[in-house]
Amino acid sequence: MRLIELILEALEFAKKPLSQGEILELVEKNPNHSECEEFTRVKVPLSAIARRLTKYSSGWDPILLKSGPRKFVIRDKNIPVKKSLQEAALHRPLAEFAFDRFNVHCKTINALKVKKRRNNKITIWSNPDIVGLNPVLLNLNTLFQTEVEKLGILSTKVLEFYSFELKLEINKSNFTECYFQAVSNSSWANFGYLVVGDLNRDKEFISNLIRLNNGYGIGVIHLNLNNPADSEIIVSARQREIADINFMNFLSEINHDFYDFVVCARKIISEKVINTGCFDKVSDYEKEKI
Repeated sequence: MRLIELILEALEFAKKPLSQGEILELVEKNPNHSECEEFTRVKVPLSAIARRLTKYSSGWDPILLKSGPRKFVIRDKNIPVKKSLQEAALHRPLAEFAFDRFNVHCKTINALKVKKRRNNKITIWSNPDIVGLNPVLLNLNTLFQTEVEKLGILSTKVLEFYSFELKLEINKSNFTECYFQAVSNSSWANFGYLVVGDLNRDKEFISNLIRLNNGYGIGVIHLNLNNPADSEIIVSARQREIADINFMNFLSEINHDFYDFVVCARKIISEKVINTGCFDKVSDYEKEKI
C-alpha cells in the first residue's frame, strides 16, 4: 500500500484538517501501515509523511491543500498516475508560452551536437536547453531600424536574448543544483530562466527561489504542460544589459545548434524579417493533455 493512500484514508476518517503529527498518529493506527514500505523502511516516519504532504500539495494539480497553519485537507481523492515524461516534453509548451508572453522565438539546443567535448563527455553545465530571441528591432519603422541596427547584435534595442534551463521537477532535494545549473547555462543572456514542469509551491521553498533570484538574477517559470497559456512566472529574470559575447562565442564554437541560432539572429538584423524555419514551431502547437 502506498503512503499517500494511508494519508488520504487518515484525512477522510478525521473529516477535518490535520497536522503532520496528527496524520502520523492515524496512519500508525491503520492496520495496513505495516504493508507500506515507504513508511516502514524509514527511521523517522514523520519525515516520510512530510515529504508526501509536500509532494501532493504542490505542483499545478495537487490532491491535498494546506488549511490553516501546517494543516492539510483533501482536494481530490484521485491519486494522479505518474507518467514517464522526458524533459523534451517541456520544449513545445515552453516555445508556445515564450512566444505568447515575451514575443520570443525559441530554438532547442541539442547537447549532442557538440564539436568539442570536455574529456569526451557532454557537460550539463555548458549547454542551455533552449535559447530564444525577441526581435525588438522589428518593432521600429524602417527609418529607425536603419539607425538602431548600427548598435549591433548585442544591443537590447536590436535583439533581446533569452536562455532557458528545463527541469521536469524541482523539490527541496534538487533545487540548488538545478538553479545553479541554470545560472551556469543561462547567465550569458539578457534574460535567463529556470523552467519547471512540477514545482514545489511551499512558501519556504518559493522564498528560497526568490532569494537566489536576488543574488543571481535567474527567473523561474512554472510551466503548465496541458495549457501553456496558464503557465506562471514565479519570479522574473533580472535583465542583463549586454549579453555575454565571450560565452556566446564559446557556445557557437562547441554547438552547431547555437551557431545556427546566431546566424539566424544576424539575418533578422540584415534582412528585417524572421525566418520561422530557424526556430521551434509554435503555430500548430496542439494543446493535448500530457
